[in-house]
Amino acid sequence: MRCHSRDERVVDLSEDSGVHLEVASGRLRCLALTSAAHFVNDGTVFFVPLIAAVLAKRPGVSPLDLTAMFVAFYSTSAVLSIYVGSRADRTGRPGTLIGTGLALLSLGLLGFYIAATYSEGPILVVGIIGSAVLTGFGSAFYHPLGAAIIEASFGEKAQGRALGVNGAVGSLGRALYPSFFFVVALFITQSESFGFFALVGLMASAILWMGFRPAAMAKAPERTPGGDHQMAQAATKGIAVLTLVAFIRSVASQGIVAWIPIFISTQKGVGVTGSLGLSLTLMYGAAIVGQPIFGLLADRFNKRLILGVGTVGIAASIFGYVSTTGIAEQTFLILFGFFTFSGFPLLMSLVSDYVPRGSFSSGNALVWGLGVTGGAILGPLIVGAILLPDYSNMGFVFGLMAAGALVAAVGTVFLAKTQTKGKMPLFG
Repeated sequence: MRCHSRDERVVDLSEDSGVHLEVASGRLRCLALTSAAHFVNDGTVFFVPLIAAVLAKRPGVSPLDLTAMFVAFYSTSAVLSIYVGSRADRTGRPGTLIGTGLALLSLGLLGFYIAATYSEGPILVVGIIGSAVLTGFGSAFYHPLGAAIIEASFGEKAQGRALGVNGAVGSLGRALYPSFFFVVALFITQSESFGFFALVGLMASAILWMGFRPAAMAKAPERTPGGDHQMAQAATKGIAVLTLVAFIRSVASQGIVAWIPIFISTQKGVGVTGSLGLSLTLMYGAAIVGQPIFGLLADRFNKRLILGVGTVGIAASIFGYVSTTGIAEQTFLILFGFFTFSGFPLLMSLVSDYVPRGSFSSGNALVWGLGVTGGAILGPLIVGAILLPDYSNMGFVFGLMAAGALVAAVGTVFLAKTQTKGKMPLFG
């Protein structure tokens, strides 16, 4: 999809400055809308571990219940992302689908608010699992579709810069939302804060949906032959290996990410306070710096090597975090965020090297949905299963996850060789 109805292949922009300005304006509008969506999407998605930390303090909510919540959230996102990517390639309207996804994500967050505020016991557990399913469905939309929109709209020469701006805004959303949450919670309860941010998300989804509706924004210059055909094109050998590497990497990293708010609040003795929000902000915010650095390195060196080094960094930083205190532990937590949340540009760049141009959404959905999100199903489940019946051995479990990250790093050796310089997004 392009964010302007004109097809660059039949328009000589060098001979008509008016057309050039019109197309440039459409691209900037596309970038603004997708970046705003990235900010709200990632901020809302990364509320889920924070929700778990809040619910862990509620009577009758066990580690098993929270494990079920994580599994429901990540499995729904993984399974439905394949459908979302296929539908986007088939209809040529990923922009309006992003608005729809953000609305579903916000409705899921509203469900958490209702369940936490008005229910107790078994009804509370059913409510949070149902909300996790709806939130997971909403989270399946943005990453494969947002990347595909920018890749198709800006082309090879400019997509890196565009993805850089887009990714920086998304990382900013992840970094700021935890702190925003505790600021809002100064005036209302923590449960009510989830309802507040759900309303923010619904308003953002309406703006995005209307912004992508005009023909110049929503109509693709060409239609794909069909979702099944595009998915078949995307399922190359390179994509299969990359999906497996992404899966193992995600099992390790997301198993930690899902439970780390509880680890900080219980094992580090912070509690559910503003200090927890600050720690999460520092962890998520590290990717604002990490993504451009990894992008620049990947432009100069082998992408597979950079992905492997970054995955080793996940393991080393979490080993350091669980075994230190004070300034050292905060430093390792920041490094964990630096390496963990900088994988998106590397993975999406490799996807664009392994699939035909017309299958970006489907290829992104396979790697991000089955790989990253699929691994995020198993990771929290493994951690939750070993934690039963309490949280006392969480540091040991995090060590096991770090060892899994080392396995993923070794797996990058089996990825097919790609060009050293090319279509590398600097952010993600």
